[in-house]
Amino acid sequence: MPVPQPQPSSTRLENVGKLRNRGVEATFDALLVARPGLTWRSGLVFALERNKVLDLGPHQFLRSGIVSGQGQSDQWSQRIMPGSPLGTFYGPVFVGVDPTTGFQVFACTAATAGCVNGRTTNRGGPDAADYQIIGNANPDFTIGFHNQVNWGKFDISFLLRASVGQDVFNNTALVWSTKSNALQVKNFLAPALTDGTDLHEPAIFSSRWVERASFLRLQNITLEYALDLPLLTRSARSARLYVSADNLFVITGYSGSTPRCRA
Repeated sequence: MPVPQPQPSSTRLENVGKLRNRGVEATFDALLVARPGLTWRSGLVFALERNKVLDLGPHQFLRSGIVSGQGQSDQWSQRIMPGSPLGTFYGPVFVGVDPTTGFQVFACTAATAGCVNGRTTNRGGPDAADYQIIGNANPDFTIGFHNQVNWGKFDISFLLRASVGQDVFNNTALVWSTKSNALQVKNFLAPALTDGTDLHEPAIFSSRWVERASFLRLQNITLEYALDLPLLTRSARSARLYVSADNLFVITGYSGSTPRCRA
């Protein structure tokens, strides 16, 4: 909010907005096997959450999720605005690459200079008036599946976690898929060699770099073995030997290093 002048700062933070959160969380637990020397317990946690910005006071929107990289000065990947959830990606809608010019093509309106049949024809992208919602960082739902098996002196437990439906902005791909880096003797990603984009095309934030990022991850697995130590004192006659590992694998269609980040 504006601060009456003269003051060291022209604005200050105030709680002027309203946000609504709704969701469902369900837990299911079961004892699948129960017999001498063997037990197997399993559980499932399902969560579905929705949030919506209801009001921003005097603001139509607030920017969030700053984009990093050369040529991205004052570029933001998200907008906080009434009627949409936190984590809403907002920007140009990428249509493809013009096979003749190598220009990146974006959706536009007839009022935009260089817009022909709803597609840009100029280098540099569409006007800000043509920006649209291009993604949502919130998952449709998440699932956790945990198991614990006790067999004699052995215990094994593991946790599988899945997140479905969220989008992630791949800032790394935006920066390093730009072939014009070669003009400055800089590296770029190998897939850029065959993507058809012209050598002089700038890096433009758009839906091209917002990817679906659903994933299934083996979050943890632990194997334990109970040791009998009768030679120790009465208060410490047993011990457990264990090995544990985190993030053994992740299955995802996201091309970046991790699908968990939101911006």
